[in-house]
Amino acid sequence: MLKLTEEALYLQCQARNKTEAIKIAANALESAGYVRPGFFAAMMKREKAVPTYIGAGIAFPHCAKEDIGLVIKTGFLVFQFPNGVSWGAGKVVFIMVAIAATQNEHIQVLSEIADMLGDEANTMILASANSKSEFIEQFERA
Repeated sequence: MLKLTEEALYLQCQARNKTEAIKIAANALESAGYVRPGFFAAMMKREKAVPTYIGAGIAFPHCAKEDIGLVIKTGFLVFQFPNGVSWGAGKVVFIMVAIAATQNEHIQVLSEIADMLGDEANTMILASANSKSEFIEQFERA
């Protein structure tokens, strides 16, 4: 099971659109030492090719396979958008899980998190969490 730490969790995020949300994620992944500069462009390239919205108010932005050279180490960060972010085509994201993976590890991360968060009720509870401890407790209960 994935372990979510307080350092990997960003609450009360705000973005006008998915591009801005992905920029927030890319900057945080770079600051945390997971990726090199240029990861934002790689994430946007992936998003344009295959949108990363998976349903239930959740998106998993990551880079395309050809850009994994920008990844320093595998990891993920979770972003809460209580007011939601338009992901286009009527889709709204409340929880964004940004992934950096050196091989195909992102598939395992995606699978585990999708299993945990795959229903809108869990997403809405997480979207309304007011503290990191409350979010993590609900995340682990999901």
